Amino acid sequence: MIDKLIHKNEFRLRVLLTNQCNKNCNFCLNDFQPKEPKQYADMMDLMDCMRAYGAFMRYKKEKSIVTFSGGEPGLYPHLDSILKLAKYHCDTVKVVTNGLAFHQDRVPFVDKWHFGVTEKTAIPINAKKYTDGIVVQYVVKDTDDKKDINHLVEFYRIAKIHVKLFVDFHSKNKHELQALIYDVYRNFAIKDISTRFTGKQINRGLACAGCEKQCVTLKALWYFPDGSSSTCPQGMVEPYGDDSWDETMEKAYDAHAYNPFQLEEVV
Repeated sequence: MIDKLIHKNEFRLRVLLTNQCNKNCNFCLNDFQPKEPKQYADMMDLMDCMRAYGAFMRYKKEKSIVTFSGGEPGLYPHLDSILKLAKYHCDTVKVVTNGLAFHQDRVPFVDKWHFGVTEKTAIPINAKKYTDGIVVQYVVKDTDDKKDINHLVEFYRIAKIHVKLFVDFHSKNKHELQALIYDVYRNFAIKDISTRFTGKQINRGLACAGCEKQCVTLKALWYFPDGSSSTCPQGMVEPYGDDSWDETMEKAYDAHAYNPFQLEEVV
């Protein structure tokens, strides 16, 4: 159910467009960002970052994947321009949203919409016809039970929408919640449901060597709303201070390069 090396040959760009959101879910990870002061990514700087990322990945002959999240990316004032440019520079464009960012005019520029939901009907009605491009993300909390989650997955299965279940990162009972997800998983086909490992990750290169923190991250360069960047959203790796995004991309890629001799066992 969980392939802990599924992203070993990837290097993504994770763009946190803002630290603001129009909701206040107590289970939200918010990618470890403080919510104050309010921050929104500088459009021109971000455009240069995406250009450098796309060019570097073409040079490496590897697939470029950029994911926009936050906060809530639907609050970002230049989202349309950013998505169009992302689609121009990158192979795959993803948006993680509570639904606010979705608009039919943006569909041609987004390959995959990840809707964070709190209930069965929490995606825009006009989005349901784009089922091939939608993943529903649901955070399994201590207050959830197997019956509730089964009903949620079944609701979206009928609509032909894949559900990805996450363990509440703030819970002290992560192992129990993951066991609950496994139990639900047995009732559905692999095309209907998936999950992500939460815990001490298998080493993702020198950038993560020796880190003891629990994490859900991918191998990526994280672009923060204040314009800084790092290979770690939790601040365990100092932000890069290079003169150009081209230089940063190469450093971040090398820092995350997969090395089978550096593997650490997960707990």
